[in-house]
Amino acid sequence: MSKDRVAKPEIAEMPGPAALPRKSGEMVFHNDWERKSFALAVCLSEQGLFEWHEFQNELITAIKEAEGDDPHNPSRGYFESWLVSLESLLEKKLT
Repeated sequence: MSKDRVAKPEIAEMPGPAALPRKSGEMVFHNDWERKSFALAVCLSEQGLFEWHEFQNELITAIKEAEGDDPHNPSRGYFESWLVSLESLLEKKLT
């Protein structure tokens, strides 16, 4: 049995600006905290704290905010926007 866990298609195949960073089809994590923040969001969604589409909408908003007027020069990286999204959604759900 493989130790690799397969993400649900709604997560693994997010389209558009929220699409997960990939290289040769494999997800790309540059730092361990990126991998952990990804796993945390997936786990919290699977446990029913929020629906994945809610997180995806927060992520799209955070990415657009980071892009500002120049989508080729965002003010933060993808997984930094991921964390901003997760924090925002958790604040909404837990307050």
